[in-house]
Amino acid sequence: MPRRWAIAGPAMVLAWLAWAPPAAGQAGDGTARDQVREAIASLRPRPGGVLALMGYNVTPDGSSNAITVNRASSNPGGREAAPALTLGQFGFGFTVSNSFPLFLESYVGYARYDPRTLLTGAGARQLPLRWNNAAATLGVGWDIRLTDHLVLRPILNGSLGYAASDSSLFAAFVDNRSDVEFSRLRSVHANVGGYGGSLMLAYYDHRPARDIDVELRYTQIRLETFGDTLAAARGNTTARTLGLWARYRWPTGWEAFGRPVRWVLDGSATTYLGDQRQALGFGWAVKLGGGIEFDVGRHEVGLAGINLSRVRLVARYLFADKGVTGVSFGLGISF
Repeated sequence: MPRRWAIAGPAMVLAWLAWAPPAAGQAGDGTARDQVREAIASLRPRPGGVLALMGYNVTPDGSSNAITVNRASSNPGGREAAPALTLGQFGFGFTVSNSFPLFLESYVGYARYDPRTLLTGAGARQLPLRWNNAAATLGVGWDIRLTDHLVLRPILNGSLGYAASDSSLFAAFVDNRSDVEFSRLRSVHANVGGYGGSLMLAYYDHRPARDIDVELRYTQIRLETFGDTLAAARGNTTARTLGLWARYRWPTGWEAFGRPVRWVLDGSATTYLGDQRQALGFGWAVKLGGGIEFDVGRHEVGLAGINLSRVRLVARYLFADKGVTGVSFGLGISF
């Protein structure tokens, strides 16, 4: 029988990744004005642009974490460039009850990146221009029970996102090096809205001896800019992702908080089918990990009738195409 459940993206996770840049580039080429124009031009709505990267931020991921990507390049003088891309996401999803199988989910994603290095493939440079994405996705679905353990779950998704540069740091640089107006720099941002849906096939089999959770999910979200978005960044794109996630839990034989402690193994495999694979630089990723889970439900820790049930500490190893690898350490909770 199903139960109320939630999956929380790790709140304290960091994976370090590295790969060679797709194209060579010289750091510090051109004037400050040229660099500003080049950075703005890199936001144009093409495959691999800012909208494609936003597609990664808005796609729900049950094993979400934070990653930092470094391209194998450095600034003049041998100093390492700042990371080209930092990504992260956290969120949750749950079914309201057995008698009312409404499914709700909410995810928040972020990104910080150098648009010139990441989106054009040019070499890293010291220009303090970084862009920041923030996006939120909500989902409403319905559980259609196929068997005692198998559930088909269609979900409607809606997203909102915002992308902007580090205007204050960038303005200070430009004020000393060129005559570009600060007011113009403040207008360099993008408003993004999205709509779409997901189809999930889930298998849940929970027994005293062990728990098995498996979810196969396809998500497609159409993203479009709106409002006072910078003209160079206006456009649309479609994020498409196919992912498989699984978790296996069994008792350790120990007890804590008056309940059994469990071992946890989990893994996920994700294929990026839309434009976001161009922005990320890799088309698929696999995460494998394990850890320990504590059942704290006996103590009824919570708020507004929602009580914390289980807390998981999990370490994961990530690998993807093009030689991308990484490790992560995360915290997960269930209600």
